[in-house]
Amino acid sequence: MSAHPLPENRLLGHSARWAALARAFASGNIPQSLLLSGPPQIGKWTLALRYAQLLLCPSPIEDNGLPAPCGQCKVCHQVKIETFPDFKVYRPLVSSVEDERDWVIAPKMMSGSILPIHVARKFGNEAMRKPLIGPRKVMVIVQADRMNDEAQNALLKTFEEPVSGLSIFLLCDNADQLRPTIRSRCWHVPLGLASDDEITDWLQATGADATQIDQAVRTAAGRPGVAKREIERLIAAQNEEEGQPFVSRQQQAEAFLRRLEKSSPVGALGFTEEALLLGKQWWDEDQSVGTATTGKKELKKGDAKVVRSSVALFLDELASVYRARWIGNVTSSKAVRWSDGLDQIRKTRQYILRNANTNLALDVLFGHLISGQSQRLPERIAR
Repeated sequence: MSAHPLPENRLLGHSARWAALARAFASGNIPQSLLLSGPPQIGKWTLALRYAQLLLCPSPIEDNGLPAPCGQCKVCHQVKIETFPDFKVYRPLVSSVEDERDWVIAPKMMSGSILPIHVARKFGNEAMRKPLIGPRKVMVIVQADRMNDEAQNALLKTFEEPVSGLSIFLLCDNADQLRPTIRSRCWHVPLGLASDDEITDWLQATGADATQIDQAVRTAAGRPGVAKREIERLIAAQNEEEGQPFVSRQQQAEAFLRRLEKSSPVGALGFTEEALLLGKQWWDEDQSVGTATTGKKELKKGDAKVVRSSVALFLDELASVYRARWIGNVTSSKAVRWSDGLDQIRKTRQYILRNANTNLALDVLFGHLISGQSQRLPERIAR
């Protein structure tokens, strides 16, 4: 069975946020700088893309009483595939080389490393140019919380002296990683999780059966991007091995946690190896179902970043299991344990993406999770 394409630009869980942005557009109060924050795979890019289309579309329409992009014109199409001259997107780099000719842009699904100052300067230089076609220009920084301090400082002038018609979108998982001077100049729109009912309704269009949809929804835990990825995996697995049992990533993460609970602190090293293997397996699966935007040859320079990103995939799923345990025990004495563990997982993910020693960070994390301690990770790992 092949998967049917899902409806595009579906803002699962974000209808109220979209309504506020659409009303601002209708009244002419378009934010010069927009900050969209929230957990990975919850729809930040989908919301940003649709709003960029609205700002740039020459013939917007009305949808449920609100302005919306037509989605059919040449401009909307070019914005979608990122070829419109007045729509610029900047993402983390896989390669650390200075020469722009050798830059390798991270695929959308990949959590890249720090956004360096030369990218911020390139962004600032482009921001000073007037729109080429229409009255507006939109520039986006994906994973803006990956900017180091120097890059953020370099962008301040862009925020303080914006060109007429320019709109800047910053997308990030954790807005607290941005300097207060950046956050204070943005209209901050934090995004939350979508409901299971919304995601279930959305996945019906794939043609998957009820069992597959239920598995994908449970694995997603409110994250539409994860639901899409999981339903693709389920259908791909069914096509390859008819009748073979399929284990979702949520089930694998839950099994990992059960083993973690029964282990002693000396077993942390074994869990690090297992986490690396699971992350690599999930990364390869995502490549095979077509969710990556670049090929293996193009990613050759970024092998170390691939490892970090695959570990981030694993930690996202483990965090989802911890979050569910925390919610299920919120009124009991165990709530502190699960919330502390969730906090440790999030910090470790952030440290690893900021070039900490991956194996050492995981060793310390699993040691803490096994012992139930809530100590802060050593600064030598966070560097």
